[in-house]
Amino acid sequence: MLEGITLYSTQYYENNVFKGSYRGINFRLEKSGEGDNPVLRATAWKGPFIYEKTKEEKFAKEFEFSEEGIKMAGEWLSGQPERICGGQERRQV
Repeated sequence: MLEGITLYSTQYYENNVFKGSYRGINFRLEKSGEGDNPVLRATAWKGPFIYEKTKEEKFAKEFEFSEEGIKMAGEWLSGQPERICGGQERRQV
């Protein structure tokens, strides 16, 4: 899971986008889709720029819009620094 980052319940994602950074990547979690089939969309990209300004490739995956889906999204995001940064994570000093 994302060490030191708390992901909220589905109620939060009903009206909010959660944005953050973790080990050299930036990410966002948001509700996507409408009606009876909403999903939780997780997107990750190499930092430091925000979603709207980055030119880096973005990686996204959709999960069930549920507490279990939030847990799975957190696990997926925790594996993205190695994939995106190739082990060259930036560390704060």
